[in-house]
Amino acid sequence: MRLKVDGKEMEAREGALLLELVQVPTLCHHPHTETRGLCRLCLVEVDGRLSPACATEAREGMEVWSDTPGLRALRKTLLEWLFLTTDLSLAPELQALALALEAEPGRWGEVPGRKGREAIEDNPFFLRDYAKCVNCRRCVDACGDGIMGVYALTLTGRGLLAHPTTPLDRPLPETPCVFCGNCVQVCPTGALRPLTEV
Repeated sequence: MRLKVDGKEMEAREGALLLELVQVPTLCHHPHTETRGLCRLCLVEVDGRLSPACATEAREGMEVWSDTPGLRALRKTLLEWLFLTTDLSLAPELQALALALEAEPGRWGEVPGRKGREAIEDNPFFLRDYAKCVNCRRCVDACGDGIMGVYALTLTGRGLLAHPTTPLDRPLPETPCVFCGNCVQVCPTGALRPLTEV
């Protein structure tokens, strides 16, 4: 099929995601999980409407724009809110993107967020530091349908207080967790990290 991407004609295979055709930032998307379309950093304009590139399939004749002033402003605002509410000190890719977009989290004032959460060390392998969690849900999906199928992690809470946890908030050793480390591998912000790095 043929479509236009940033003003240029392109060919795409049937079923291809727009993320395969454009260079845009991502956060929640990971090739080994099914988590898609949550963070909105990869939004593109498709025929005049906003769509997440990681969850939108290419179609014949569509017109896609990936780097307009409006999209840059949107990504900048999304990053500002993430930095305002979350400790992203262990997320170098997000720090570089925020710098490139000239993000200024302080312009929004003070907003209650996740930064004050205490880290949880309930096993000998890795730390759960939800102050650094952006709710991308990669870890939940890697533990569940995406990779392992053991469901030792789930999501709880709403809004800014939502975060991954264990079923009934039990210590990890009391869950089906097999400590495979897949959740740690897919975490983009250091919210889950090996105790050897702490």
